[in-house]
Amino acid sequence: MVSNSLLSPDGWLVLGLPWPTETRDGWGECAAAIAPSMIPRSLVSKGAGTTLDLASALVRDAQEGPGKAVFFSDVTLWLDEQGNTWADLGIDYDAVIDELLKAPVPQLFLTLTQKAHAILCDASREGLRLHYPNGDVEHVTPQLRQDVHNGIAQSLARDWPPYGQGLIDRGALQTR
Repeated sequence: MVSNSLLSPDGWLVLGLPWPTETRDGWGECAAAIAPSMIPRSLVSKGAGTTLDLASALVRDAQEGPGKAVFFSDVTLWLDEQGNTWADLGIDYDAVIDELLKAPVPQLFLTLTQKAHAILCDASREGLRLHYPNGDVEHVTPQLRQDVHNGIAQSLARDWPPYGQGLIDRGALQTR
């Protein structure tokens, strides 16, 4: 019997990638999701382990936090609310993102709109302002940010189980 936590983890840490040079109809593969609960801390550095632990804590506090899809920028914002930075923790966040993307762990790549990608990557205190070619400016509200969280979480809840099952079926993911 496959553990339910492998196919439906408690939550995901979503990492923003650079916006791709080639897109399809305004959509691009620009994010990767990993399940912190599935990653043995012995596989990653102390900084990456701390990042995974902070993301897991935000998943657990989903009533007050972002929900099951925790963006790396959410962790950055949470640190800021605590009066801390990645540097205060001795963590090079660019190196941690790079390490997690290269780690031999399950990760599902996501295709998003450019607007959702911008929201995913935004860690500003005041919230993102989107400027459009026609001169319009849109302030990203907390509700819109939550809508992006919810949409990504729904996609992951739908797409992760078959992805995980495929890894298990190919022997790429051990169930014990």
